[in-house]
Amino acid sequence: MQEQGYSSTRLDRFQLEIERDSLPDPCVLCIWLHDGESFDAGDVESCIDMVPSTRFIVVVPTRITHAAYERADERGICVAGFGELLDALNLDVDIAQHIDSQERYERRRLTRHKAVSALKRKGKHAYEVRRKRLRSLTIITSSEYEFTADELYNLLESYAGIEPDLIVIRNPNCHRLPTDSQQAAARAGTALTLFDDFLNDLGTKWT
Repeated sequence: MQEQGYSSTRLDRFQLEIERDSLPDPCVLCIWLHDGESFDAGDVESCIDMVPSTRFIVVVPTRITHAAYERADERGICVAGFGELLDALNLDVDIAQHIDSQERYERRRLTRHKAVSALKRKGKHAYEVRRKRLRSLTIITSSEYEFTADELYNLLESYAGIEPDLIVIRNPNCHRLPTDSQQAAARAGTALTLFDDFLNDLGTKWT
């Protein structure tokens, strides 16, 4: 942390207390992964059992499963890599409430939609969108500019275990979806749409 301009004190049980000039000094729980390991939902629970006051878990390297992101959100804490920890230290009074810039943009636009009653995180950038008077939708978002069929298959593979109703492309510079990508999405049992189109149709389509 010293290289990043922060003084820190090692505490027991893999914790660091980090000093900040004008914001509260947070404690973070540090988890180092070995080769082949990933950080899953059960690990979130183990960390909370070990340190009940845990508010932020930094995982190095950042091999965090989507189930871990979902569980952390349910438990009201943040699980992230080192880069996001630095952003949280710079930006957030309560680092447990930290979300990355892409999620912040997505959440802001979704939660302000008149058809949305609630939003539940299902993965790093996957959500259950609960709608008023309409069924809930599970979506995965992507910031890719040119969303090819290969990228679609790679995205679905990386979110194995999550069955999205739609894949939503949120890059504002992407104005048209390739035909082969849309066909690939249909064959995979999902739909592909742009973020603005998704928002425009959220109160009427996918009933």
